[in-house]
Amino acid sequence: MARNIGTWWIKDGIDGRRIEAQGFGSTLGSLGGFAWTQDHGDGNVLEKDFVDTPNHTEKTDTVDAIMMSSHGNPNGFSVSDGSVTTADDVDFGKSDLEVFATHACKLLEHTGSNSVGRWIPAFERLHYMCGFHNSSYSGGGQNARGQYFAMYGAWLHEVLGFFPHYTIRDAWRIANELVEGSNVEWAYLRATGTTSSGASANTYNEKLTSSEPNDPTHGRTFWTNHGSC
Repeated sequence: MARNIGTWWIKDGIDGRRIEAQGFGSTLGSLGGFAWTQDHGDGNVLEKDFVDTPNHTEKTDTVDAIMMSSHGNPNGFSVSDGSVTTADDVDFGKSDLEVFATHACKLLEHTGSNSVGRWIPAFERLHYMCGFHNSSYSGGGQNARGQYFAMYGAWLHEVLGFFPHYTIRDAWRIANELVEGSNVEWAYLRATGTTSSGASANTYNEKLTSSEPNDPTHGRTFWTNHGSC
């Protein structure tokens, strides 16, 4: 069974945001082990796709990995009907989602006065949030961000064979080093632990693959890193 991919984007006058999100979906969707099943833009990017809502199944939890391109700040990101914030009832991975990658500025800012741990309550079965410690950009040379993330995360290894299969954290770092200036800082927050049966679910070297990884749902610890592009 293929792993499902989703893309969400709000252009706000910059078509590069759509291109970068859809580049992730289309690149992974071209591989046999993945399927690009969700694509939502502008007015169709809704709060209830991300936040627990009565009598509604969040579309983000019907996929395994997401690329989301929108405005952001340390405590939330924009959707067409408002925003999704750390104060909302967010449970990423309640049934499926493992990787949430976003262009949203400063979403993973980590400072002495504002710890990235504010996003920990949003982790249900989620393995990785990939984003930025400070501001990121779009509409310049950043259009290929999502495509590069998918290429270094899976496509190049799958198609060429001899090409290294990079971890999720390294694929995100490389993709952003290729499209951003050194003043921009990539970031990630990840969970590691065990499954409910006690099997290891160490995400440090996790890769984007067609097989389902173990989910860190018990005995969890959280790790973050950020660095210059």
